[in-house]
Amino acid sequence: YSFTTYSKTPLMLSMLGGIVGDSAEQRAHSEWGKTWMFKHPSPWDYMFFMSNALHRDLGWFWYYWLFTTESVDGSIQTVTTNGDHTIVTVKQDGQMPSPIVLKLQLAPGTAPIKAPANATVSGDTVVVTYPVDVWFGGVSKTFKADIQLGGRKVERITLDPHCRFPDRDPSDNVWPRTSAASAAGDGRGSARGRASCG
Repeated sequence: YSFTTYSKTPLMLSMLGGIVGDSAEQRAHSEWGKTWMFKHPSPWDYMFFMSNALHRDLGWFWYYWLFTTESVDGSIQTVTTNGDHTIVTVKQDGQMPSPIVLKLQLAPGTAPIKAPANATVSGDTVVVTYPVDVWFGGVSKTFKADIQLGGRKVERITLDPHCRFPDRDPSDNVWPRTSAASAAGDGRGSARGRASCG
């Protein structure tokens, strides 16, 4: 009971905010609290209310979080460069899908960064986000992110840089691999690969 109530629930809500946006999640929760105040809702009342308030079909999300013990297990498989395109292959070995958020640290330079529409830029750092829906189109467990940045060299890439999605082994979320990340991965859960966050 203690883990489900005090540990798993914050992880679930953090991931939900990472999928629908924190402000949307907070608004929906506020509506939920006002609607069900002094009542006795069931888990199904909560699931249906939140899905309706967020205007999303979240049946898959509630299923994985509340009725299974599955987890996210994403990893950066390969990174290749073709001209000014950087192609990042992300693999999802876990059964629970999650958005793909990639943080690319670029080499210092004065050349302008040509970021895609689904990216934010801060200095020499670019964060590119793909919605969770990329995993719903078929049975493929890999996704190729083709990112064009205007020719700037990519020095480091991190998958889920803010650790919003509870990955079973975050040590393989960084490219290029480091010996420290490999050592963290050997524990499969003790250190949780925290070095990949941030």
